Amino acid sequence: MTAYIRLKFRQTWDSTSFRLMLNYGLLAFFSILLLLAFIFLQVIGTLHSQASQQATASMSRLEGEFYIGGREGLVQAINMTISDQIDGRHEIYLLLDEKGKKLAGNLEHRPTLTETNKTEVPLILYGQPTTARLLETTLPDQSILLTGIDLDSMNDTIRKIGQACLATVFIAFLLVMIGVHMFRKELDYRVGSIRKTAFKISQGNLSSRIPLSSTKDEFYFLSSEINSMLDKIESLMTGIRHVSDTIAHNLRTPLTRILNQLRTVQNPQSNEADLRAVIKRSIHEIESLNKLFEKLLHLSEIESGIHRQRFWQCDLAEITANVVDMYDAYAEEKNLRLTFHSNGQAWVWGDADLLASMLSQLIENAIKHAKHLISVTVTVSEKHIQLQVSDDGPGIPADEYVNIGQHFHQLNPDSSGYGLGMASVRAILALHDGKLGFADNQPGLIVNIHLPVFKDSTGKSQ
Repeated sequence: MTAYIRLKFRQTWDSTSFRLMLNYGLLAFFSILLLLAFIFLQVIGTLHSQASQQATASMSRLEGEFYIGGREGLVQAINMTISDQIDGRHEIYLLLDEKGKKLAGNLEHRPTLTETNKTEVPLILYGQPTTARLLETTLPDQSILLTGIDLDSMNDTIRKIGQACLATVFIAFLLVMIGVHMFRKELDYRVGSIRKTAFKISQGNLSSRIPLSSTKDEFYFLSSEINSMLDKIESLMTGIRHVSDTIAHNLRTPLTRILNQLRTVQNPQSNEADLRAVIKRSIHEIESLNKLFEKLLHLSEIESGIHRQRFWQCDLAEITANVVDMYDAYAEEKNLRLTFHSNGQAWVWGDADLLASMLSQLIENAIKHAKHLISVTVTVSEKHIQLQVSDDGPGIPADEYVNIGQHFHQLNPDSSGYGLGMASVRAILALHDGKLGFADNQPGLIVNIHLPVFKDSTGKSQ
């Protein structure tokens, strides 16, 4: 049992949420304690100050009665005050003549006052021991006047206030502990949902997500960001599996062909011409695989963000004009008209070589499918640059727009190539914070690209 208690205590103490809530709880408790102590001391000081002021006021009033009515008037005033049922029980009076004989008052014996006991003097009042605050003065006729205030009621009030403060401290401690427990449970629940989701992800369930609360607090936004990250990871993992399967397929087919061709020339009846033909076809297959690996490595470099180190301010309109000029002769050979239009300089922050490679891929695709006309335009607005490449070819079905740019995706499986051209376009745009869209040119296809306008340190467009 002791070992179990130690284990639970250790687990509780090792909890960051428990220690965090405990620290805040103790801070709140000691803040309440200090506040109550301050209030208690202020109340005590106020009560003692009132008692002192009341004793002083009584002394001043009776001295005034003496100067007005003499000793007889003072005796009459003391007797009238004692007979008053409002404050008479708490006020103390004693008038002695010059010989020390009592003339009036509710105190039987003259107490001895010193500098240390004036604030609280022990005495007997109405046959009961009590403490009082007393003042003493000698009148002009050598009579002695003592006035004071019974402190028992004040001390009783102070005790009750102290008890109330202790009860408040105890209740505050209980509330703080309850709050610590509740906050720890809430924090454990919110963190626990993240931990459970992370465990499911580690077990291979990539579709698991953190449940979002109805309250949009810090944990809501944290969970939302983590879910977005998990969506991206799942998408990447799905893409990796697809790429791996496709690469395996693209490798297996040519390797199988090479293997079969080499096996055919193992036949003793094969002559030198057959061997040379097989070697030639095998070299062609290997060169084709080498191109595939080069494209994959290039695409991997783009997606990894290595090329960001070569970013500089570039004029997309100038880059586009150079690429269009390079493909103009090739388009004429295909009996196609290639046009270009721009409304001015289009400054972007990026890699000029990658942007030119992206434009080359788009124009090559357009030349491959266009019938008569290919149009390239660059339009600059305040915040964005729009690059548009359109052709009058057969176009692409609208439901295929979302698939364009996926690794190894081809509309026509029998066509040449590996389906990595538009994948590189998407990767280059992602690297430059751009967006890719498609539209129907009726007939043909319109490729829309949006890139942010580069602005200098002053916020002005270049």
